[in-house]
Amino acid sequence: MNSRHGFQEVLTLGVSRLRAEGALAPFLAFVVFLSAYIVINPALLTRFQLQTAMNLVVPLALATLAQMLIVVVGGIDISIGAVLSLVNVVFALSTFVMPIPMAILLGLATGVAAGLFNGFLVAYGRLPAIAVTLATFFIFGAITKELMDRPGGNINYDFFLATSGELFPFFPMSLFWLVVIATGLWFVLQRTALGRHIYAAGSNSHGLEAAGVNSRRTVLIAFGIAGLLIAVAAIMLAGSTLTGDPRSGDSYLLNSIAGVALAGVSFAGGRGSILGAILAAFTLGLIGNFLFFAGINSAWQFIVAALILFSVVALPAAVTVVRQKVKGVA
Repeated sequence: MNSRHGFQEVLTLGVSRLRAEGALAPFLAFVVFLSAYIVINPALLTRFQLQTAMNLVVPLALATLAQMLIVVVGGIDISIGAVLSLVNVVFALSTFVMPIPMAILLGLATGVAAGLFNGFLVAYGRLPAIAVTLATFFIFGAITKELMDRPGGNINYDFFLATSGELFPFFPMSLFWLVVIATGLWFVLQRTALGRHIYAAGSNSHGLEAAGVNSRRTVLIAFGIAGLLIAVAAIMLAGSTLTGDPRSGDSYLLNSIAGVALAGVSFAGGRGSILGAILAAFTLGLIGNFLFFAGINSAWQFIVAALILFSVVALPAAVTVVRQKVKGVA
């Protein structure tokens, strides 16, 4: 009885924690899709399949975290895919002329610079994030095409092992880096004044200014951190494919927005869960892998992502309408 009672307490505490984090829905979705996927394709549990799946999903998780940050401060980033492609290409080209560590730094700097450029126009130019990032989507995309018109690079196998190999059996390096980065981001958002300011910038910017905090600078920093996360995603992707590709970020815009929606992040700003965003990205990754191994056209992945976006937006509206009609009848 004691052990069962203890298990129930742990389960209740876990559910309460997930609900408090806003991650309960994406957690349940992840469990359902993971269970179904394992039943259909048990090979997922093999070392090779697990490593391959993580190498595909981790960049999406990082992109979703980046999108979450922008949504939390009250915006949306249309340029995420273009920035990812740009950093991916800059890093790959840099490996021809400089050591890998220097190429990594240049790639990270490129992502941060792109994020700060967007953030400056949004925060200090007072321009809508969706308009700014739509414009920079075309700008960054054009620069990427000028730098590289076909896949290439000089990325060595040692870099693959460091980013996408195995730390030890059944624990891919890509998952290790995701845990490290997500933990660092969680600490910043939950345990520092900057994190509190980032959440407040999206939900109560006037109150933040009244408290003497520069909300515009906070938004700028959030965009910079998002750019850094995208840069890491681009470099991780280059490490797993051993190449740079000017089209590498094409699928990340819609999927990152769908991940944010599935994670329950408020598009009004001010609320978002790191754990929820990661679980949502993993769920989308499982859907993509399932479609791939089932031999279904990859275009269906975008349709699924679009349906998730539609359902997340439409269902609450439908529930509200039904409640109003029920109250009217009553």
